[in-house]
Amino acid sequence: MREAPNYGEFYPKSLVPINKDDLLIFLEKVTDFECCDNYSHWLIALEGRAMGTGEDYYHWQVVVFPAEIGGGFDYKHPLYVSSFFLSIEEAIDYTSEVERIASDGQLYTIAG
Repeated sequence: MREAPNYGEFYPKSLVPINKDDLLIFLEKVTDFECCDNYSHWLIALEGRAMGTGEDYYHWQVVVFPAEIGGGFDYKHPLYVSSFFLSIEEAIDYTSEVERIASDGQLYTIAG
């Protein structure tokens, strides 16, 4: 569970319908089942965090959140958080890969 949303460098990329296999993995990870009633999609997003205090250099992660069809999402219970990328270009490329994996209903293979 995440403590607070990171909206400073947060870029939602796409909504992908949730496949039943991915939903089962998500439900195994979450203890608050009431949070999950309205979610039908994954929100795939790119998050950046400053590498040090006062620096303009960021490292990036791809994060997958459960979401509603309208785009509302639960930042506290991401299904998947990637390792950090030092290049935004690499992170964007990986976001495309995660979108493909989610579209194929195979997120459980990287989020397991």
